[in-house]
Amino acid sequence: MKKNRYLPFGYHIQNGVLCIHEAEAAVVRQVFEDYQTGMSYRRIAERLTAKGIPYMENRTDWNKHMVKRMLENLRYCGGDDFPTMIPTDMFRAVAALIGQKSQGAPLSEELDSIRSKAVCGACGAKYKRDGRSKKYEAWCCSAEGRITPKRITDQALLESVTEILNVIISNPSLLELPSPHREHYSLDVARTENQINRELEKSEVDSDYVKMLIFGCAAAKYEACADTEPEYLTRQLLAIFEKQPPLEAFSTPLFENTVKQVVIDSDGSLWLRMINGKLIGKE
Repeated sequence: MKKNRYLPFGYHIQNGVLCIHEAEAAVVRQVFEDYQTGMSYRRIAERLTAKGIPYMENRTDWNKHMVKRMLENLRYCGGDDFPTMIPTDMFRAVAALIGQKSQGAPLSEELDSIRSKAVCGACGAKYKRDGRSKKYEAWCCSAEGRITPKRITDQALLESVTEILNVIISNPSLLELPSPHREHYSLDVARTENQINRELEKSEVDSDYVKMLIFGCAAAKYEACADTEPEYLTRQLLAIFEKQPPLEAFSTPLFENTVKQVVIDSDGSLWLRMINGKLIGKE
């Protein structure tokens, strides 16, 4: 890999011909998609580094400048006779997004963290920050554009998220979920168990048939089992919030470790969907 790194990431020479390196090309396409969803250069670089994706031989560390160069490389959409890897419309959309972001100040770590998890409460699309205006910024649904009756500012967003986290800190019981559904086996399971017992009582047991009945019964019981992951995540959340002092300002580590989504409505109302699936608002 190292000998070909003079080529853009995603290409290599094979049998003397310039070709797309399929494994690397998949990474390039994912980087373009991640940036379109609102992920920053830094966050993309951190993700690539965490996955151990090699940029060249013996080097798996990425930085935001490497990501930026990738997103701005015209050769990915067929420039300079390179094989096309990125559709022209996607490349242009990313270029326009880069241009928009360059007009405003870069996002703080706190706002970047929120943006990575912000979604529209109406349609589920990503929420994005519009910083084109030099006078003010606004947050809005990426699917609806600027159709946002109430302008949501950076400060309002940070304060709302922090306020909800403090609500949870003051009352961790809000994190608890309803008692999970316990096993209620169907009538078919009971019938199968009876059939297994009858077969085992016979003087000559058809072992293959009994095995089939046992496996079928076990599969039916497994489907009826409750999902225990939310319970585990709830215990994890309780352990964090029960020892967490009230926040005086937004806490990136607490947010990253406990919140799955920031759900925002166009009227400015906001909820946090925690990692156990519980949706919690200010009240």
